[in-house]
Amino acid sequence: MRPQSEALGVLHPVGGGDPIPLLKNEIVVGRRPSCDIRLDYENISGKHCVLRLINGVWNVRDLGSTNGTTVNGSRIATEQSVMPDEELGIAGHIFTIAYDPAGPEAFLGSHKELDDEMVQARERHSLMDLAGMDTDNTNVKPKRPKRAPTVIERLSADEAEFDDAVPQHFKAPPKPAKKPPSDDDFLKLIEEDVKKPS
Repeated sequence: MRPQSEALGVLHPVGGGDPIPLLKNEIVVGRRPSCDIRLDYENISGKHCVLRLINGVWNVRDLGSTNGTTVNGSRIATEQSVMPDEELGIAGHIFTIAYDPAGPEAFLGSHKELDDEMVQARERHSLMDLAGMDTDNTNVKPKRPKRAPTVIERLSADEAEFDDAVPQHFKAPPKPAKKPPSDDDFLKLIEEDVKKPS
């Protein structure tokens, strides 16, 4: 939906105002006369934000402005895409961008452009890495238990026929039945507590 033959999109002020054609792939928005789009409001910084068309999708990046740039009411800290149904806030002045975004493949490839660090971070989420077996780092040893378990549970009744095959030192002794605490036990605990030197 390109309103003009050479326009790549149109910036529409929400609530009324003149539409602003977007004629270049990269447009600086701010209060200075040298900006591609000049918004002469006191709360807009000299160079407020930059709009970039990447693979058919408009993106916005704040240029360290005082009053910030938002997409759908959320202040942005990194470059973010702006779809036609989303609201772009430039220091509280709300706009929409009318344009035809590229197909899903191009959008997924350009949505919030990934830098090299993010691509590397994604590669580290392989199953080997999650299992603690990072193949890139040879210094990291897999974690193993420090000692063997001290209690080995007795075999179940279903496995009783194989009980003779298990050596005696692996068999746990039968657990004694716990008797419920009596009043005497409670009184002994209190007496011990009183006798302890403070």
